[in-house]
Amino acid sequence: MRNVMSRVPRPPRQREEPSEPDEPFRPPTPRPPVEPPDPTTTADGAADTPGNAPGNVPAQASDTAADARAIPSPAPPPGADLQDTPPAPPGSAAADMAAATRPADPPAAPTSAPAGAAPARCAYPGCIRPPAPADGPGRPPAYCDDPAHNRLSAYRRRRELAHRPAGQSTPAPGAARPAPIPRPLAAGRARAEELAGQVQSLAGELTATLDAFARQMALLGDVTAAEAQVEAAEADAAERVAEAVARAVRAEQAARAAGIARAESDAIAAEAVTALEDAERRLVAAEAAVADAVEESAAAVRAATAAAEAVRADADTAVADADAHARAAIDAAERDAAARITEAHHDAETRIAEATATRDQALTELATARRDAERDARQRAELRAERDALREDIRAERAEALRLRQGADADAQRLRADAAADLDRLRAETTAEITRIRAEAAADVDRARAAAAAETERIRAEAEARLDVERRAAAERLAVLGEARAEARTRAERAERQADDLAAELRALRTPGPGGT
Repeated sequence: MRNVMSRVPRPPRQREEPSEPDEPFRPPTPRPPVEPPDPTTTADGAADTPGNAPGNVPAQASDTAADARAIPSPAPPPGADLQDTPPAPPGSAAADMAAATRPADPPAAPTSAPAGAAPARCAYPGCIRPPAPADGPGRPPAYCDDPAHNRLSAYRRRRELAHRPAGQSTPAPGAARPAPIPRPLAAGRARAEELAGQVQSLAGELTATLDAFARQMALLGDVTAAEAQVEAAEADAAERVAEAVARAVRAEQAARAAGIARAESDAIAAEAVTALEDAERRLVAAEAAVADAVEESAAAVRAATAAAEAVRADADTAVADADAHARAAIDAAERDAAARITEAHHDAETRIAEATATRDQALTELATARRDAERDARQRAELRAERDALREDIRAERAEALRLRQGADADAQRLRADAAADLDRLRAETTAEITRIRAEAAADVDRARAAAAAETERIRAEAEARLDVERRAAAERLAVLGEARAEARTRAERAERQADDLAAELRALRTPGPGGT
């Protein structure tokens, strides 16, 4: 357990729980793309010639927009602000294009509820159940009692909903097309060269920004999520190991109680064996006493018979008197011997009955002690089996924690490789797109004068909107990941405190008291 708990990071004590958001996340409304000017009319007021087909440049522009929507834009790094590009000076070509292609402002987001007010329903997207009741003072919960509805899962769901319609945005039906700007024909070539230079500058800035953006995202994001998953898995494994250790402690206590009961049963069995041996000794003594009494009565009979025969041999002359006296003495001796024999038999029977009762009681106690010993043996076997099962559970939990850590490391490496591959692909596609735009601008300056400017501004507006959305999403994701990491560390700290408490209880149980042996 100590090895598993040592891998759990130990943050400072008394960390606050991450607060819930005031209101559910609402994905930003995508801006409608600006359509290029009408290709049927050029900027200098002249109609397109057959050589300048109106469908060439718009078709290429639509392909470029489709490629740009197909490429997933990674989130910008924390602190990176792509809005720091200095504005174009008034009267320049960039200012004119921005004024002509600037989309309408998005609708204002609904006003959020005041801070601290309880939301009307769960903040998880799509859940209509009311939030869980508050347990005490402070910010009320923003999610229902479903354990799957929390801030991290809600953030992932909102991200899925925000990215699902990202590639399906269509221009608004009522969006007005910008009117073509009349330009003198004499300044067309100079204007085209100026626009081409601005396009190259903007493309270079966009490439550099995307490279820095991809490098930062390769270092952040997925690695943080993997660390959060590893910390959550380690905290879960530590909790399971603590529970298994608690079960092992309870099993050891039960085994100790069973050992005490076994010692008591052994003592009772020893006392029963001693009582049985005492009863057997008393029975042998009683049988010896009965044999002595019978021998004494036989000796008395033999002595009386010898005395009578001597009297008859010595006093033949006084047969009548001696015979009467001898018969009286014989009768008295026989009565005395019979009384002694009866008393000895009665005493022997009493002692035999007492010894038999004592033996039966000892046998009963011995059988009870044997049954208790067998029951204790079964309990010890069950406790050993439970202890072995708990050890297997602990080994399985440790193996599972190791497997989760290895899987998280593999996922982190795979995500880094995927991010690097996406970065290379994005750089190659961006380079190819810039090369194609430069070739088209150099090949046909007159056709690219209006369409390339509008397309460049539209791409820039979409890129800025998308990068702004991704930047906010990345900031929110990093905030959620930081809160998730803090929550995981708090749980790990709580699990560590529980493990320390369990270890203290185990030491207290293992340490004998003042009256213990």
